[in-house]
Amino acid sequence: MNMTARQDTDSFWARARRGLLVATGFALLSLAACGGNGDDEVADRGPTTLEVQAKLNGLYWDAQASRLYLTDDEASVNAIRIWDGDDKFSVAHQLPAMEANQRHSLGQLTRAADGKLYVTRFGFGSYGTVVAVPKSGQPYNLTGLAGDRRRIAITPTADGKLIDGWFRGGGAPGPSGVISELTVAAGGQASEQDLITGLSKPAGVAVVGDQLFVSDQGTGKVLAYSLAAVRAQPAKAEDGRVVAEFISADSIDLMTAGPDGTLFFGGGAGTLYAVAPDGKVRTLASGWPGIRGVAYDAQNKRLFAAVTAPNAASPATIRIVPID
Repeated sequence: MNMTARQDTDSFWARARRGLLVATGFALLSLAACGGNGDDEVADRGPTTLEVQAKLNGLYWDAQASRLYLTDDEASVNAIRIWDGDDKFSVAHQLPAMEANQRHSLGQLTRAADGKLYVTRFGFGSYGTVVAVPKSGQPYNLTGLAGDRRRIAITPTADGKLIDGWFRGGGAPGPSGVISELTVAAGGQASEQDLITGLSKPAGVAVVGDQLFVSDQGTGKVLAYSLAAVRAQPAKAEDGRVVAEFISADSIDLMTAGPDGTLFFGGGAGTLYAVAPDGKVRTLASGWPGIRGVAYDAQNKRLFAAVTAPNAASPATIRIVPID
């Protein structure tokens, strides 16, 4: 090969390497912009707004699978959806059909130690229950639970149990809100043991270590109890330590917790809060339509919020908020 030919060849490979580097740079830039959660993707930490045609309520972040689950109360859907990490919210689990005269009313969503998802069904004082969703097979309503209990909150404990919150409406005498321990036996038979009574409307519940936290929508209080203590001896609402207090117009709702005990929740007034273990309240966002469920992704330090549609002509949204 003569010198001119060798120079042309070297020039060709130099251009090729430059082209490869440029292409790789564009690929990395595109990857960083995407919202996926796969092993090779960079998570979208927000702030991001994702539109979803659904009637949203509960959210659950599955840390092991890096997937967000959300409930859809639309009568024609009645399902748990799953986020693909981009902009799709496909149906993951179709829930048991409701009777013709029953309204759809899903609440909080969580996964228990048995691997099943559990979601509360409000029931409007007549058909309240909890739905179990196995990883394979058909979801089913738990049996043995009182239908007049309007269930909203549910969360797992470190020892494999479930805690749920409920209240009775209408003419129930006095504050009727209760936090119970939910036990599920083989075949879907379930029972509830009262742990805390005298609450107003316990909309959110979270467990961090031995601390059992309750957001009482009716009083605006966030309360803390020792889980071991209320298991040994049921407590009353006034026995709880007041972590933070809000006005009734805030309408505080479903709640989740970070590993350090920070509590996250929003409410009907459209404000998103973080409450530190020492009770310090931080406003993460405000001026939104109503906020229902929230879910925290500890690995990527981001919070998901289910935000209701501002009107009938607009979609609901999932908002992603960075937590630093």
